[in-house]
Amino acid sequence: MTGLFDSFTNLVLTKIICFADFMAEIISLEIVSMHLQKDIEQRKTFKKRFINRVVLLVGIFGFSILHFSVIADDSKAGPKSGLKPLDESGAMQISNQDRCPVCAMKVSRHKKFSCALQLMNGSTFYFCGTGCMIRSWMHPEIFLGAAKEELKRSVVQDYFTGEQVSGQSVYWVAGSDVIGPMGPALVPLKNEQHLDVFKKRHGAKSVFRLSEMTDEKWQQLTGKKAAPQK
Repeated sequence: MTGLFDSFTNLVLTKIICFADFMAEIISLEIVSMHLQKDIEQRKTFKKRFINRVVLLVGIFGFSILHFSVIADDSKAGPKSGLKPLDESGAMQISNQDRCPVCAMKVSRHKKFSCALQLMNGSTFYFCGTGCMIRSWMHPEIFLGAAKEELKRSVVQDYFTGEQVSGQSVYWVAGSDVIGPMGPALVPLKNEQHLDVFKKRHGAKSVFRLSEMTDEKWQQLTGKKAAPQK
């Protein structure tokens, strides 16, 4: 959510700069109009353009501030769990409204890589891809607003069959040619047979278990930090 908040901060700053630039242009036009010959029609035209531009810019600027305020309030409220929890069999129930708590992408648009984390209280967070899920598994206090002890289980899809299985039980592959919603994918495979076939087809620089993932290993595999810098 931090990235989303920063994006809208940049949007508002951009609008402020644009507003200042246009106001400077408007003032210049007004100065030019003051030096024109005393032609009533010309002055009326310039005056109308001046008023229209001011109204337009004030409207744009006001909308940006309002939009920014809404996003800021939403960001302070924390990440939102999925509309529906896992069903009785432990399967995901992804709704069109569900967004990834890490990157805010719509989960329903990335069915191949969608996955989930369930908390002890039953709340379920759905993710656009496995990378966002693993980061949240490592740092739930940052991305989910929950302590590590509150995590109950993870649900991922086997790459070949789409079967929903535990993220703790699968083999994870990094460094293949498979691309996910956020770039090079971390691919879950439910058994060694699937792992061997996948490596022959797509390659693999590293194989690991979820329990082995650390901040150091994440940075080694992805070249990025798992948690945003404070």
